[in-house]
Amino acid sequence: MKKLTPMIFGNARFTLLTEGVIRLEYSENKRFNSWPSILIGNRKLLGRSSEIIIEKKSIKIKTSKFDLEYIDDGKIFSEENLSITHLDFLGRKSKWFPGKKDMGNLGSVSRSLDYWTHCGGPQRFPVEGILSKDGAHFIDDEAKIYWNSEENWPENRRWDIQFDGYFFAYGKDFKSALQDFVTVFGRIPMIPKWAFGFWYSRYFAYRDKDFIQLVKEYRKRKIPIDVMVIDTDWRKAVWGGYDWNEKYFSNPKKTLNQLHDMNVKTSLNDHPGYDNYDGLPRDDSHIPEIRKRLGALPHQGEYACDWSSPDAVKAWKDILLSPFFKLGMDFWWVDGWCKPQFAVTPLGGVMVGGIDSQLWLNHHYYEVREESTNNRGLILSRWGGLGSHRYPVQFSGDTPSTWEMLKEVIAFTVRSSALGAIYWSHDIGGFFENKLDEELFIRWVQFGAFSPIFRTHSNHGVREPWLYSDRATKIFRKYTRIRYALAPYFYALSREAYDTGLPIIRPLFIEYNGNNGGALNQKGEYTIGRDLLVIPADTPSTNSTKVASKRAYIPPGRWFELEGYASYKGHYDMKLDIPLDIIPLFVREGAIIPTQKVMEHISSLSNTELQFDIFPSNIENEFSFYEDDGETKDYERGKFSIVHVKALRKGDCISIEVKPPKGNFKKMLKKRNVTLRVRIEDGEKVFKVEILSNKQRTKLSYKLTNKIFAGEVSTGHNFVEIKNLILTKNRGILLEINLG
Repeated sequence: MKKLTPMIFGNARFTLLTEGVIRLEYSENKRFNSWPSILIGNRKLLGRSSEIIIEKKSIKIKTSKFDLEYIDDGKIFSEENLSITHLDFLGRKSKWFPGKKDMGNLGSVSRSLDYWTHCGGPQRFPVEGILSKDGAHFIDDEAKIYWNSEENWPENRRWDIQFDGYFFAYGKDFKSALQDFVTVFGRIPMIPKWAFGFWYSRYFAYRDKDFIQLVKEYRKRKIPIDVMVIDTDWRKAVWGGYDWNEKYFSNPKKTLNQLHDMNVKTSLNDHPGYDNYDGLPRDDSHIPEIRKRLGALPHQGEYACDWSSPDAVKAWKDILLSPFFKLGMDFWWVDGWCKPQFAVTPLGGVMVGGIDSQLWLNHHYYEVREESTNNRGLILSRWGGLGSHRYPVQFSGDTPSTWEMLKEVIAFTVRSSALGAIYWSHDIGGFFENKLDEELFIRWVQFGAFSPIFRTHSNHGVREPWLYSDRATKIFRKYTRIRYALAPYFYALSREAYDTGLPIIRPLFIEYNGNNGGALNQKGEYTIGRDLLVIPADTPSTNSTKVASKRAYIPPGRWFELEGYASYKGHYDMKLDIPLDIIPLFVREGAIIPTQKVMEHISSLSNTELQFDIFPSNIENEFSFYEDDGETKDYERGKFSIVHVKALRKGDCISIEVKPPKGNFKKMLKKRNVTLRVRIEDGEKVFKVEILSNKQRTKLSYKLTNKIFAGEVSTGHNFVEIKNLILTKNRGILLEINLG
């Protein structure tokens, strides 16, 4: 018996990465290398010890999650020489072998959802997620491209490595599978706090003053906005080049500064890699500097970037991409590269591709923001296959403006989490139609407000709510403001995703994966974290009152209708009637939801007031309220704070504890005012509210309210509201609500 990893046995190498993940490699000439695959990024993976039994020509590797058996017969891995025994979703023994299909896969990710012909339609290049009813999944590293650590550039090792891949075993423990995924393929980085706000985007030749006026129009109607995405007409040549169109932007720096003064971030559209769009126009002002840096024409007889050349890529970033950050742009929209692979020519020799071109491009555009700003990376870009989760935000393409597309967008967002793709930005309202049917527009907006990234977009179409009706404007405003009230909740979930791989938008089977199958079959609903259940309307109404109907599933536990009076006990199937001005939202009993006062924008720093809406149960629940500076990468270096909030109901007594914050970060507030809103049952009366401090009990004033989520939601439930509680580094809050 041996406890070694990696383990070379014949022409095979096995590396145990976690208890549930093993890397499988085969090289006929034993030319293994220590370089990381480009799929996992430029970082080393550390192996761990395992129980290994060697008997002549066979080897067995055992962990708590699988048993591997391999017979060294001098041939590449196959069903005849390699098998891994594990448990499936139902706890039954199952056996995997090379070439076995994953028949129980719970969802795939497509490169795009648009109908753009160069991308092959909405279902081309689908990739299976790692979550499966089979209880295991194998990811094949087909590209066999590795980071040459000496040259810091990719190298093709296809001629040396005949088999390379990662086997995940987890049974029914989907959460451990997601944790293993980010351990192997890299964490899901946090995005800036302001990215959880509303984004405005439109393919339209706006002038500089139009963008300023649009922000004013939204805010005049009390609709917050944080991001303005500027489509391709900003440039002189429209589809290529990096010179501003002076007809529309006479002073770009002044315009970007004006938007910053309004606390609005900006993004510019770029189209690298689309046929003839990649080359610079012959009159582009940057060509002399590129010629000076690189000498001759950079690529294929034109001034286009040779993305396989380290010198060309660096010049392109230094001369063309990076200066826009100094001008005031905040991130790039990478609206290009739909081709699945391209040739790579590293230092030391020529080799033919395998790198997903979109993944490669995303890596550099994401990296250039980090290098130019010393802050977190961020892009808006098409998905480039495995590893793309390391470069958020993902863009799903030019989607049709139809009910069918809305239904698919919802299901697609839910299932994509199985590959770490948790920050999808869809064209809310769809791309193609000029002006939608108002009901479709409202339903799409309702989903958008409770999706990972909330961004309206169109091809010259109408997506401003006031150009539809007062009713549409009111609904748009209501749900945008609720989203802003929930910004601290979204942001805390962003940190949880970074730590654990758990998505913000979750399919029901992640939290509720019992054997009854109820959660497994739900494609049109999801939870935000574990505490908010969202069931968007995705079909048109059949009556003049615009009430839609949908079959819905309430997962186990007790759930409270947010904009109503009802509570439901799951596991429960029901028919929902959904009025036009409602998106069904339910809150889990036991939930502790952090919220904030809604402002014109999401502040990158902490609000002076913390608010928690609490739905206590007879089981103690805890929420970890997370904060950092909202912009830098200091969170990776431990500079953040966490406030632990606990709630428990025992009979007629509800106890709430808010612990002092742990940790620190730049500009962290030393003192906070805290507001608690605590749900009580219908008909219950409050006898007294007391705060406990230094073994003393002091009565507190309170009021009853039905306004929650920072006052943005009128609910049918009763809450005890206690305000002006003080939280400091050395002073927590402990109180009791006694019900008579």
